[in-house]
Amino acid sequence: MGSLISRLPFFNGAAQPSSDFPDVFPLPMANGTFVDIDVQNIYARILTDVLERTDGIKDEDQPLLWDNCLANESNEGLVTMLAKAMSKRDQLFLVLEDGLKVIRKATPAEQQTIVADYKDRGESDIGIFITFKEYKRSDMVRLYSGIEYCAVGGLWKQSNVSKAIQFKFTELRASVGLSDSSISAAQAKAMAEGLGAGKDLMMDAKDVIELAKVDVTATEATMELVQRKRSEYLNMPASYFNGEQKKGMTDTGKADARAVERGLKGYYFSIIKPVLEALFEGKTTFKSDDFEQLDSSLEALKTFDVTSDDHLSAENKTKLTNKLFGLPVDTKGDPPKKPDPVVPPVVVPPAPGAKPEPPKQPAS
Repeated sequence: MGSLISRLPFFNGAAQPSSDFPDVFPLPMANGTFVDIDVQNIYARILTDVLERTDGIKDEDQPLLWDNCLANESNEGLVTMLAKAMSKRDQLFLVLEDGLKVIRKATPAEQQTIVADYKDRGESDIGIFITFKEYKRSDMVRLYSGIEYCAVGGLWKQSNVSKAIQFKFTELRASVGLSDSSISAAQAKAMAEGLGAGKDLMMDAKDVIELAKVDVTATEATMELVQRKRSEYLNMPASYFNGEQKKGMTDTGKADARAVERGLKGYYFSIIKPVLEALFEGKTTFKSDDFEQLDSSLEALKTFDVTSDDHLSAENKTKLTNKLFGLPVDTKGDPPKKPDPVVPPVVVPPAPGAKPEPPKQPAS
């Protein structure tokens, strides 16, 4: 291919150009940097949405979850540190400084102590040990992020090329020789300057001035594939990444919302809950945003109250109610409220020597 290109003349009798072409409009970001930022941002978004549905986090611990702009060693919040470790399948040793209210990475000496403590008793008084060594889904997420990098790189080239005006002169190579090429180049430059100044141009009727057309068909197909595979490996609906909810005549988008909640709940129980409870030594719960399901659950509860136990036992009603509200199956309600004790009226005895009051006459 190189030898063929080297034999193609630009003008009749022109010298052979080099077969090496420069990289036109390269994407101004390295592949590795793009993938790191992309995957970390995906995980940080998921963890942030999980925390929005997490109850039990103390107000004084909230700032420790997020990044801050101070130029110190602890400017990264818990979410960013977890997202980075998830992206690169790293181990994370965290220490909570109670007095300073700071979460920091453990020193090498502290890491050794924490590892030994976890090996002996599964916990440590110094800090917590988090590992994503077996988090293999990150390899696939990074792979498809690399494919997205290629698609964005192609779109970047097309977008930059589309800014350049193309002067298409009729039979340019056949009618212009090497000795006259400088004159033609000067004419083309004058035309470009005049066009840039908004002036009228004179050219051949068959000459064409146009912009390159951007064809994003391949880019859109690639991005659709990337979003679909991310949805598969991250256990989240595709609408979570592209913002497009699938709606039909009988679907208002609630199916995607429920799928998002199911996916976030998995991250809560596998990452957020164990990390927060080990770090802050408190209990957390996952709260649902599916208010439509709450309404239907309350309607079912009303139906159970008026349904005879002959058709559905009280025990089964309790199990179904717990399932509807996401409670443990063996959860029992509060005992019935005892009625308020009846207090007899206070009778004040008449004073000694007092005349008894005459009975009141009924109102006519």
